[in-house]
Amino acid sequence: MNQRPSRPSSSRRYSSVRAATALAAAALVAACAGGASGPAGTSGPDRASAAEWEALATPRPAPLAGAARVSVGDIRILASGLTAPEGGVGLALGLQELVSVGLLRRRDVHFVERRRFAEAAARERAGGARPAGAPAAGVSPGVEYVATAAWASVGLDSAYVDVRLAEAATGDVVATWRGATATDADIVAVGRRVVVGILGALDELGRRPAWSDPVAAAAPASSGPSGVPPEAAAAFFRGLAAEEEWAWERARVAYQRAAAARDFPEAAAALARAARLRTGGTLGES
Repeated sequence: MNQRPSRPSSSRRYSSVRAATALAAAALVAACAGGASGPAGTSGPDRASAAEWEALATPRPAPLAGAARVSVGDIRILASGLTAPEGGVGLALGLQELVSVGLLRRRDVHFVERRRFAEAAARERAGGARPAGAPAAGVSPGVEYVATAAWASVGLDSAYVDVRLAEAATGDVVATWRGATATDADIVAVGRRVVVGILGALDELGRRPAWSDPVAAAAPASSGPSGVPPEAAAAFFRGLAAEEEWAWERARVAYQRAAAARDFPEAAAALARAARLRTGGTLGES
């Protein structure tokens, strides 16, 4: 039976190329999804073969024992000079997804898809038709905590991220975190600070097993710019927009362009997620 995650009551997816190319792309994607730096492959022709999709569909990282099951709710952007890249999703949704894939690639957190799963599960229960290309809802492992956040730039020299962690069953806020960000932080840097805040809130609850992230930039101690080129961030946003429409080839090409940037493991994680969903995965297991 599909299980729809609870919401807190307060305030939340080329013509064939050589097999060697597919294997190389798979190795690079796996390295980035696991945390290594470097590109995850470059964009290719308009259609990938079934074998190439399978090569991109690397398994999601297995959560460590004791990792809390966390979903990501609404993230508000207050008084910001940031603008969403053209052709992509909106800024708030893009930030929410940056945080989601930032958690998805980690082993010390068990990320649970909530936003798209809940919609798909409700449609399936109502007997509605699945949109073309859309994956099945599948079965959710259930959520323990829902993370929400706000980022505010309030003046020339003050910006901060506020994170709240609420019990999914009751909606009670059980941990909070606040941290400074650079006033000129880019959207990837803000997303990473939200991830840092979620990790800090889990630490407060004693719910984060020890794990060494091989990409220090993915959850930085400092609040400076991410170093991810604007064009890579824009490609990531375009990949999200395509995935929202289950337009898998457009999503693949955009995510590959984004993942070609150095130290952008979130894009590699999104690419692998899209490939898993495209090749028969479900939202509950994405």
